[in-house]
Order: sequence, then C-alpha cells, then structure tokens
Amino acid sequence: MIAVAAATAVAAFGCRTGGSPVTPGPAARPAPAAIVVISDAPAEFMPSALTIKAGDTVEWRNTGGITHSVEFVGEAPPEGTASSQSGILAPNETYTYTFKVPGTYTYICRFHVINGMIGKIVVLADEPASGTTAGTH
Repeated sequence: MIAVAAATAVAAFGCRTGGSPVTPGPAARPAPAAIVVISDAPAEFMPSALTIKAGDTVEWRNTGGITHSVEFVGEAPPEGTASSQSGILAPNETYTYTFKVPGTYTYICRFHVINGMIGKIVVLADEPASGTTAGTH
C-alpha cells in the first residue's frame, strides 16, 4: 500500500532532475534599446530626445511620486498608436513601445505639458548588414 502511495505521488508531481520547475509565464518582451526616466522635480523626460533604429523598443519609467502619461502628438504618431498611448502611468509603472517605422515622433505628458514636459524620438531606418549590396556585381 505504501509503495502504491509513493508511486502515485511520483506520478502526480513528476520526476525532475535538477533545475527549477517550468511554469508558463508572460510572453517575453524585447529588451529596451533605451530607457526614458520620468521624474517629478522637475517634471521631465530624461533624456528628452533620443535617436534609435526602427525595430528598437523604448521603455518609459515613472520614477516620480505622481501620475504622468506618454502621449504622441503631431502629424505622424507611431504606427498603431492611440491618442493616449500609455494611458495613466502611476508611480513605479512602466510603458514600452517598439518603433517600427522611421520618423520623428513628439510626445508629451498630458498633465505637465504646460511645464514643458515634452520628448522626441527620432527613429532611423534599420540599415542592412554591410558586406553585400543588392544590384552590384
């Protein structure tokens, strides 16, 4: 009877040899190419201007003690954005976005734009690896 109980326990929990249990988790997010710190004193994005490549991800981190936002403005918001991309970012929250299309993107904090809380991201085309050039012999 004890042998049956032991065999049932092994079958129920599985046999593992080293390592940690495998558990499903959230989909892996790309590592950010740049981090923008959002602060309160003064209310600003640091750095306020970035240059990245198409396909790069930017992460905004609200390190302050009050609410902020990241909202793209202007004639050409990034592909797939809404008028309020990040929504409200409470203290210690983050927002990430992967820029796919080259261009210049201006963004603001809706709560502190009057204080000059404006940022800019310049997205350059992702150049192919050097070596071969199409159309040359």
